[in-house]
Amino acid sequence: MSEIEIKCLVCRTQTKEANDIALTTTVEGREIVITRLTGSRCPTCGEEYLDSDSSEKVEELIKKFRKPKVIFKRKITKSGGRRVIGIPDEIDRALGKKENVEIWLEDNKIIAEVY
Repeated sequence: MSEIEIKCLVCRTQTKEANDIALTTTVEGREIVITRLTGSRCPTCGEEYLDSDSSEKVEELIKKFRKPKVIFKRKITKSGGRRVIGIPDEIDRALGKKENVEIWLEDNKIIAEVY
């Protein structure tokens, strides 16, 4: 953690470095606990503040727990010797006239970012 001095927003006491912060939050009705976070803690009232690394970790974990509103299931077919996946009409309409895509693998998921 960096040596940035942070005063508690609740009681104005100087906070101390902490590397054992746990955050409990609810994502789409499921309670999740994220442990081993770093930041600072007020020695007077116990208020905790995450550092930037832990904040990014929390954001990434919360994204993994979020479910898309609609999930489409498609078969992978072949066309011209290549494997293809059809884009559902609802997604195609939402994309508008965007015609470029970056595609990558993340674990066992195909991720596509259209622009």
